[in-house]
Amino acid sequence: MSKEETGGQQQGHINVYLYGKLRGLATHRTSQGEHIAYVPCWEGDRIRDIVARLNLKPDELSHLFLNGVYSGPACRVKPGDRLGLFAKDMHLLYRQYFPVDQGDEDQ
Repeated sequence: MSKEETGGQQQGHINVYLYGKLRGLATHRTSQGEHIAYVPCWEGDRIRDIVARLNLKPDELSHLFLNGVYSGPACRVKPGDRLGLFAKDMHLLYRQYFPVDQGDEDQ
């Protein structure tokens, strides 16, 4: 449950694809071998909120992709989004080629 035990209206779920050592957190595994957790999502949530709901610390992650875009923890999420979380053991070799969407803290 949560978001202060549902003082906020739950809007749905975000699909979190887990890579590397994070795969153990998956609640589902597809026939293609993808490891997915369906995490509750509320209006105004950011990537960092979803990460916290998975009981992960930011320093456990190396890369975040929101709907295929290399993103920062301040990016807003909405139900149905696809969030890819890569553990520290899954570093990108060519990270400099991906522009980073850091999100907007003011909104």
